[in-house]
Amino acid sequence: MALESTTSQAYEEQHVHSVYEQIASHFSSTRYKPWPIIERFLRNLSDGSVGLDVGCGNGKYLAVNRNIFIIGSDR
Repeated sequence: MALESTTSQAYEEQHVHSVYEQIASHFSSTRYKPWPIIERFLRNLSDGSVGLDVGCGNGKYLAVNRNIFIIGSDR
């Protein structure tokens, strides 16, 4: 099982993370504006709500609603 896990991690590093590193600046510059449906959802959450944005990329949703607490992680 450990070998399979190591192989999976190496595959993910090569085919996912390294690709995103190569395209990161372009990707981020074309995805600066929050999607309206997500923005509306976040603005309608109750003050003090807590959220988790897994795969948050450039973090464009983290500051949409300053009255909620969102943790962002991209890796």
